[in-house]
Amino acid sequence: SCILLSCISTCAAFTSVSTNRRYNTALASSVAAADEDTFYQAVQLAEAGEKKIDLDELDRLATALEQVEGCQFEEEGGLCEKEIQDRLDVAEVLRLQIELQLRLDYLKNANLFAEDVKKEHDREERKKFKAALEENRNKSPGGSDLGLW
Repeated sequence: SCILLSCISTCAAFTSVSTNRRYNTALASSVAAADEDTFYQAVQLAEAGEKKIDLDELDRLATALEQVEGCQFEEEGGLCEKEIQDRLDVAEVLRLQIELQLRLDYLKNANLFAEDVKKEHDREERKKFKAALEENRNKSPGGSDLGLW
């Protein structure tokens, strides 16, 4: 039952906001154009997910989102708190993208385990290929004179 309660509270955090909410156009119009561009770019990059993006740019945007105080779009109250939490969630997604890119670069370029697994896989594939060639050669009445060996 603890797991179920944990799942319910986690799922509740990802539910959409009611369409009856009041978007505060006065607050939104007071957001500086530069901030609005930063917010929009941060959301776009957070949603990009699989694209490789400049790490410094991701860090700059995450830091900018983390440093914003108060609400920029919602009126005070529950929706304001949700806006703040959601903004910090976007910043966290950007930070996770940084970590993922760094880990993937390491995996591709320096991970000893991954390198060993690939070498072993290639060696096994070569063995299978040679066995298939030998089997095919044995099917031919005169063998193969292609000189592959």
